[in-house]
Amino acid sequence: MDFNMKKLASDAGIFFTRAVQFTEEKFGQAEKTELDAHFENLLARADSTKNWTEKILRQTEVLLQPNPSARVEEFLYEKLDRKVPSRVTNGELLAQYMADAASELGPTTPYDRVLLCHPGWSAVVQSQLTASSSSRVHAILLPQPPE
Repeated sequence: MDFNMKKLASDAGIFFTRAVQFTEEKFGQAEKTELDAHFENLLARADSTKNWTEKILRQTEVLLQPNPSARVEEFLYEKLDRKVPSRVTNGELLAQYMADAASELGPTTPYDRVLLCHPGWSAVVQSQLTASSSSRVHAILLPQPPE
């Protein structure tokens, strides 16, 4: 392993220079570096895209994880002849996240390419969904209810 003292000193100098500039900008002792409005817009869109992607990914993981307690609860309600309380399912929540991301991020993004085949259906139905096999998902096709 090579230890380059000159590179370490150079990197440390750059770090301290940037730290001093940031501190002076925060305390108002130096003029803040202005960024182009288009660049600011791109940063905001990148942050929004990152947040929605992480939110959708987390909800997808929740959907795919088996939830034994929910199954036991449904089983008990069925055996006791009681109605299961209505609540938003993980699939419906994921569908809502996808729709919200599409509306916030706009029509020029892949998030807007997801279509629900029927307004009352969730975008995802546990492991029964069928998606198009192209590089971008154009539609999520849900199985028909049994006849």
